[in-house]
Amino acid sequence: MSRTLDILERAQHGTTAGFKAGCRSKGGCPNHGIRGQLTCLEAARAQRHYFSLAVLAETDTITYAMLHVAKTNPFTPVREQE
Repeated sequence: MSRTLDILERAQHGTTAGFKAGCRSKGGCPNHGIRGQLTCLEAARAQRHYFSLAVLAETDTITYAMLHVAKTNPFTPVREQE
């Protein structure tokens, strides 16, 4: 198997850990086009930009609903909202 497919297979998609494992393309992530779930790139970017997502573990999956809460309430931890 190719190195790229190995990376995609072992990464936990929709998380910052998936981005750090090597899933860095927007269209190549298996979460691309899935309603409600961020790609690894989008999850890593969101966790860097919003304090309420920064407190999550790298292995926590970030959804569009969580991103919406982070944008509307930037200093409220997302876990308390769900």
